[in-house]
Amino acid sequence: MKLFHRTNRRVELTAAGKTFLQKAYQIMDEIEKAGIVTRLTSAGIAGELSVGFAGSAWDLASVLRHFRRKHPDVGLFLWHMNSAEQIAALHEHHIDLALLTIPVNSEQIAMKPICEMPFVATLSADHPLARKSPLHLRDFRDETFITTAKSVGFQYYNLVMSIFRKAGFAPREIIQVHDFQTMLLLVQSGMGFALEPSPGNEIDGIVRRKLADLDLAITPCMAWRKDNESEALRLFLDVADEYIASRGKAGSSD
Repeated sequence: MKLFHRTNRRVELTAAGKTFLQKAYQIMDEIEKAGIVTRLTSAGIAGELSVGFAGSAWDLASVLRHFRRKHPDVGLFLWHMNSAEQIAALHEHHIDLALLTIPVNSEQIAMKPICEMPFVATLSADHPLARKSPLHLRDFRDETFITTAKSVGFQYYNLVMSIFRKAGFAPREIIQVHDFQTMLLLVQSGMGFALEPSPGNEIDGIVRRKLADLDLAITPCMAWRKDNESEALRLFLDVADEYIASRGKAGSSD
């Protein structure tokens, strides 16, 4: 089996080499995880939970804080993956829980909707359009648009680009990044704006604004294997249900 293409000037991985490297990284991750779980167990930590997520870690912060307050004795592992990678990781028992924005057609997977998240414009707090009201998508015609690359999540990329097509214009300039965290950092620094489903939580230096001419939302879901009898998973699902219910009550009282 040939893993490398060698020339006088460079060395490149073959397709088999790329597959081998990916599997090697997975094995290294599992070894590291096993060591951490062992140390947690010896320290009296009760169980561990592996959570896959797309988007930004900021989106998870509120529910994770809620969970940690109630169950500080459960070890947490967070894995940043796109939705397709999360589904594969669920089936391969690499993660216990996935946070997805696409449906899963599998009898082995249970799913529960979290909450509806409307698409909003995300921009820096000191952006000239941050306080404009009403705000329209066309107001960003001459602005730089920041998005994740199509290779990161083709469904999200195609969706946001379709928004511009329906509006009848293309962004003046596009910056593509490989994760939502970087996207938000660039927005925060004033490099441009983004379109994203809003989780509702605040981030210093960033404002999320509803657009008068955009009525679009997605409903992300929690997904897990039906045969997963992990106590840590059950505890997390219970806390997530409480958190979602509390957000719903807060929203209805506004």
